[in-house]
Amino acid sequence: MKKMIFALLAVVFTCMVSVNAYAVDLGKLEKVEDTIIPDGKNAIISQKITAVTNDKGEVAFPLYSKSKISKVESIKGNISEKQKKVEYGDEKYNLIVFKEKNSQVIFQVSMNKENGYKGKKAKIGDTFPGGALAIEHKVVNTSPNTIKSYSTKIAVPKGKELLNIVGYDAKKDFKVTEENGYIFGGFDFGSVNSGKETKFAINTFSPLKVHRILVWVGAVVLSVAFMLKNKHLLKGKKA
Repeated sequence: MKKMIFALLAVVFTCMVSVNAYAVDLGKLEKVEDTIIPDGKNAIISQKITAVTNDKGEVAFPLYSKSKISKVESIKGNISEKQKKVEYGDEKYNLIVFKEKNSQVIFQVSMNKENGYKGKKAKIGDTFPGGALAIEHKVVNTSPNTIKSYSTKIAVPKGKELLNIVGYDAKKDFKVTEENGYIFGGFDFGSVNSGKETKFAINTFSPLKVHRILVWVGAVVLSVAFMLKNKHLLKGKKA
């Protein structure tokens, strides 16, 4: 009986070690930087990944839902096998292979996301005129690797203006920058564990629409003021 229990425990321990070995044997993600810019109502996600390959030259990186990879280019290192989708149990991620083993590599992933800039009505209460839209980038680190440093930034569409960054806190790593003709709202999340979701959003508005609203409000105010000042002229004559 004792031998049987010992054998079962040995099998369980071996399985646990195998699973853990598999989980840590897919390279390391040192840094992932997401940049989102508009393409009409769709979004283009440009992802720069700095990683370290395993002894087979492999690196696992996140698979974003509702997004389609259009191109992967190496910045540092030589790709020997293009990325492929891997499903392991409940995990779904991308796996790419480089010629360089146990080495730092840098590569750029370009993705398209339909309706990424369609936006939704911003939750800003009644203190601001209508028309403000929230643009959100919500993703999950589906890879088995922890991302040591993750950051994201969203571009304000041309013809729009940045109203605010949702959840802005001056004590945290929020940023507003200007690059290549775009205004970006961004945030540094730091370390992101496997399976963790991150969410970042900005609120935008159309300055022309706001201008029209202000002109309309101003016209109403002037009209009311005129009527109050000249109400004696507006009274009908007695019959």
